[in-house]
Amino acid sequence: MKAKEVRPAMRNIDLELRIVEKSEPRTYISRQGREGRVATAVGEDDSGQIKVSLWDDDIDRVNVGDLIRIQNGYSRLFRDEVHVSAGMYGKLEVIKKGEEG
Repeated sequence: MKAKEVRPAMRNIDLELRIVEKSEPRTYISRQGREGRVATAVGEDDSGQIKVSLWDDDIDRVNVGDLIRIQNGYSRLFRDEVHVSAGMYGKLEVIKKGEEG
């Protein structure tokens, strides 16, 4: 799948993206009352760019310049933009570390 093909509320998304931007993490409180961290990154492939939600430990593993693969991910609309994430059931792996990492 390509970045430009992702629409809100899709499941089972498989993407390879180069991270070109990453925000500072912010904290959140889960429905179960647990505190966690989330950051927004921008990933791109040859079709375009898409926002990537990085949760907790993934924030520290992913850096600008990295090539990542999301398997069995999902997408959702957040603040009028489509975001993709590995979520609880998907997998995010760093295929190749970037020059900056």
